Amino acid sequence: MATGPGYDDFKNFNLRDEQGQQQVKWTTGGRLKSFFCGKCLFLYITILLTAFLILLITGVMKSSKTGEAMEEFQSQVQMKLSQAMNNVSKESELKYLELRIQEKMNQMSSQLQTQMSTEIRNLLSQISIKLEMLPEPECHSRPCPRHWINFNGSCYFFSTKQATWEDSQKYCSTRAARLLIVNDEAEQHFVTVETESRRFWIGLTDRNSNNVWHWVDDTPYNSTPTFWMPGEPNSLAESCAHLWKQGLWNDAPCSKKDYFICEK
Repeated sequence: MATGPGYDDFKNFNLRDEQGQQQVKWTTGGRLKSFFCGKCLFLYITILLTAFLILLITGVMKSSKTGEAMEEFQSQVQMKLSQAMNNVSKESELKYLELRIQEKMNQMSSQLQTQMSTEIRNLLSQISIKLEMLPEPECHSRPCPRHWINFNGSCYFFSTKQATWEDSQKYCSTRAARLLIVNDEAEQHFVTVETESRRFWIGLTDRNSNNVWHWVDDTPYNSTPTFWMPGEPNSLAESCAHLWKQGLWNDAPCSKKDYFICEK
């Protein structure tokens, strides 16, 4: 039968040979597999080590740069802080110095004001004493009061209202003056022009003196020129003199009201 030989071959089949062949196959394949697996593992480990070294070196470099940057940043911060503290210290010192200067200036100002006030008071006192020692100034050395006329070193006031001779004299006295004293022809001419032939009392009278005329400032009557109208004085009842026509003198009752001239 066709199956016989096959069977016989199967029967005569050596089991040990088959096992040996199988073992050879297995041994050869295992060695190849082990060899290739060992190379792959070595390569993998090498790659890993290389990558690790690269990462380590990169990390060290970065760490070094970061450290340097940190050190530089720390140094800059310390420098800025030092400058800031120094500026604060200087600003504080300047502020204190400014306050001290202002305080000193205030003290000096107060002391100066006190000193100046004392010196001014002393100076005013000395000036007052000196003024009291000076003689009374002449009229020509100072201006005449308002409404007064300056002439030849004297001030003259021509009234615009009328009064008795006595009231006229009192008015002049309140102005530190007196009724007019005619001392010379120039003064007579001056008052003649100013009066324009109106009647003005002058400081000449014979009251209580038995017809002896005298000036109110006690100037001797005979020491000055006289300018009476013709025939004047002519009445014992008329004891006061005034200017009249063309400025000539006339005697009249002292109670009569006329204009008047004050002189100082």
